Amino acid sequence: MRSFAQRVFTNDQHWRPGGPILFYCGNEANVELYVNATGLMWERAADMGARLVFAEHRYYGKSLPLGPASVANASTLRFLTMEQALADYATLIYALQATAAADPAHGAAPKVVALGGSYGGMLAAWLRFHYPSAVVGAIAASAPVRAFDG
Repeated sequence: MRSFAQRVFTNDQHWRPGGPILFYCGNEANVELYVNATGLMWERAADMGARLVFAEHRYYGKSLPLGPASVANASTLRFLTMEQALADYATLIYALQATAAADPAHGAAPKVVALGGSYGGMLAAWLRFHYPSAVVGAIAASAPVRAFDG
């Protein structure tokens, strides 16, 4: 199995034992755009004791599965699918949960809520559908999920 360095930004400023992870499903831009423009997660983090996680979508920003060759020609784009993106996010979530569960301060795997808008919202909803053990819920803004088979 191949792996690649996926960019992820986290903020633990308000995270407390028992608090959830609010997981942003990045979409078609670099992850900094979403870190700096996603108000709901930042607004609710303190009240919820939440950890914020922003994951970059493969092939965008610096998350290139095949390094610079990722965008060299059309044949390398066969790995640019929503199924691959969902698998990336689920893998990341399971790793975050395992790390938190191993920390005596937290003691258990935190619940995760996926969030996103537009295509990212579709990914959040599909993540809940395809990986129900990874996320307990999804907030999908402006996401026409019923228009597509997921």
